[in-house]
Amino acid sequence: MRLFILTLLILFYQSFALACDFQVSNFGDSKNKLKINGPQPLLMPDRFGGESLVFPLTDICKNAKSLEGTVVSYLYINDKFTRIQLYRANMKDTNLMDFGMKKYGAFSLPEGLPKNKWRGNHIWDFQNEYVEYFFTDIFDGHAEVIEVNSKLYGNLITDYNEEVGKWLDSQKN
Repeated sequence: MRLFILTLLILFYQSFALACDFQVSNFGDSKNKLKINGPQPLLMPDRFGGESLVFPLTDICKNAKSLEGTVVSYLYINDKFTRIQLYRANMKDTNLMDFGMKKYGAFSLPEGLPKNKWRGNHIWDFQNEYVEYFFTDIFDGHAEVIEVNSKLYGNLITDYNEEVGKWLDSQKN
């Protein structure tokens, strides 16, 4: 009986993680194909040929109470959907880490170190995507990020990131 209850709990938590499908468009699609009910996302073009649609994750995952305060950003380069970022800053939990581990697979943390004290990253090679989780310090706290990049548009993302990097390097002087 205990094994049965344990199995049901595991299935329940896995179904919760999979219930938040934040990818509401296919990689490569135009931003004009994106259909979201409710408030429309904020469109932010940049100087590198990218445009980001930014909005609260709870606009698409209404029942994901543990992810409240998480922002999702869809990056379009040359009007092609290429990257998703989930960003959660200065929360007193590791809910984005927990979500990522449930959705993409658990990864080991140093023994004896509480999850909220760990800093680093982990990469999952997941189907046609690379998924990277970051946990890092920021001003006055910490941030968690999950970044999902399409393997099909890896060169486009690399070129975009190089342009952003060149510009950031030029700002140091």
